[in-house]
Amino acid sequence: MEKQAKKERLYYLDWLRVFAVVLLIPFHTGMIFVTWDFHIKNNVTSVGLTIINAFIDNWHIPLFFLLAGASTYFALNKRSPGVYIKERFLRLIVPLIFGMLVIVPPQTFYERIQQSGFRGNYFDFYSHLFNGVYPEGNLTWNHLWFLLYLFFISMSVLPLLLSLKSGRGASHLENLNAWLADGHRIFLLFIPLAIMQMTLKVAFPGPQNVVSDWARIVFMLLIFVYGAMFYSYRGYRESFARNMGIAFVTGVVILVFFVTLHFSAYRFTFGYNLPNLLQLAVKSLATLCWLIVLIGFAQRTVNFSNRFLEYASEAVLPFYILHQTVIIILGFHIVNTNYSLMAKYIFINVFSFILIVAIYDILVKRIGLLRFLFGMRPMDRYT
Repeated sequence: MEKQAKKERLYYLDWLRVFAVVLLIPFHTGMIFVTWDFHIKNNVTSVGLTIINAFIDNWHIPLFFLLAGASTYFALNKRSPGVYIKERFLRLIVPLIFGMLVIVPPQTFYERIQQSGFRGNYFDFYSHLFNGVYPEGNLTWNHLWFLLYLFFISMSVLPLLLSLKSGRGASHLENLNAWLADGHRIFLLFIPLAIMQMTLKVAFPGPQNVVSDWARIVFMLLIFVYGAMFYSYRGYRESFARNMGIAFVTGVVILVFFVTLHFSAYRFTFGYNLPNLLQLAVKSLATLCWLIVLIGFAQRTVNFSNRFLEYASEAVLPFYILHQTVIIILGFHIVNTNYSLMAKYIFINVFSFILIVAIYDILVKRIGLLRFLFGMRPMDRYT
């Protein structure tokens, strides 16, 4: 793989990571008000928020995996495979276990009260935590599925990335990268994404329980590999800049197309039929387009650091781990008020952000054990 300059730091990748994590608040707050199922629901839903969340959902989690792939490429330039695996375990699996036991259960508790008529207190609920696996039981990882999937994908892709960093594999990859980064060929990368969705999505539609979610797993694995590829070859930077406008126009056209279909009351029939398969392919193209737009725009505008970015970059993982629980607890108490839908939405957004930052800054950041449980590095590494 082509080497990046040793001291070069691509700050815009950190800004994108912060952006993606902060966006989780309006997205998961919106889930309370959209027409899809969620752990708690408002009694009135919003078509507008449903469309906004559908748009964000198309590229939001893929952005996380793309950035993780890029980070892995840079990490393997500085760390041995053994050190990388240890770091991945401490940063992903330890918080996953802690989260499933401590952070996530309140989400299920409030869901059971609102949607299943549970009337006991939290300790009554928690005593039944291990009685079964969600949705029949109470033990679940909810939003922390991302940590498990990222660990699984990181470990699965590691041998491939190592084989491509040296010898004949590196030469072949550099030739492929040079070809893909030229002209407008970067858009061809949507084809593997589309094929995976068209072949796997119907048979393995999810949810995020691994067993029935192989369409998502393979899709995100490919995005992860793309992230590593993009930062193994400098030519992609020019490709992002060159193709950002085309990607934006294409993404907007696809968005308008699906919004128009929505308001025309057309609904795709889920299955191995041509319209459904074509819409899966088109959505795969849209995913790639918006990733190109985000990277192209970020590398042009925010490739710098400041004190806020230093603070926020350290906070992203604890912020991710905490956000949905805070949103659901606040949301549970807000949805039954007489405020308007938009007032509820704004209130949950604003106060969730304040509470998450407060919990992180007052507790998580400053207590060594909590830093460990939230996947952060020991404090002495920063002093």
